[in-house]
Amino acid sequence: MTKKIILVLLFICSFHTVTAQYSYGDRWYNNPLGFEPLKLHTSMGFIVPAVAVGTCLLLMKKDPSLARRLSFYNEIGVSWGYKYPYMFLPSNNTGINYQLRKFMSVGVELDVLFPRDDFNQTTGFAIRPFARFYALNKPGWRLYFESGGGFVYTATEFPKPTDQDGRLGLKLNGLTKYGLGSEINVTEKTAVMFGVRHVHISNGNAKGVERNPSHDSNGFFVGLTHTLK
Repeated sequence: MTKKIILVLLFICSFHTVTAQYSYGDRWYNNPLGFEPLKLHTSMGFIVPAVAVGTCLLLMKKDPSLARRLSFYNEIGVSWGYKYPYMFLPSNNTGINYQLRKFMSVGVELDVLFPRDDFNQTTGFAIRPFARFYALNKPGWRLYFESGGGFVYTATEFPKPTDQDGRLGLKLNGLTKYGLGSEINVTEKTAVMFGVRHVHISNGNAKGVERNPSHDSNGFFVGLTHTLK
């Protein structure tokens, strides 16, 4: 049943790439899962995995053999905007992850972000629920796809106007991330984690499109995760 669900989801995704439509300035390699109607860089980055998790929980029985379901992690992420003004976005992310099935987990993450470019120098604090779907889940190595979305509050309005875009963002924005990650055990309970991801920040036109200059970037993360009994 698990393989059938994954194959159906992959088929749907691949079918729509033929007529994919991206945001202005995006190329498929900048935002691989940003095509219509998937759009995992927007609020769909939370909605789609939430629906997938709920569906799997309804269709699949619990696995009584699962042990050490709860883990916590800390990671450092960096990403670079691929649109002007090409923002550099470092962050420190701390979260918990709970294994629902061998192929699926959910968690929540607290982030501190430091957006930097010629126009933006601020700090943001974010909370982001997420889901992970494991293509491989071995005792010593795991490979997963992750997607989730939440909110970020910055000390100043974000993004600021530039010499190419005069719009001013808000202090409260939405934050979505998706990407591929891996964990490799260094001890029985501790693993090194690393991967690549796409980051999107915008407010969904909360006060109109004239107050919604968005940010999109791609980058990587590295960190440690520790499993509890």
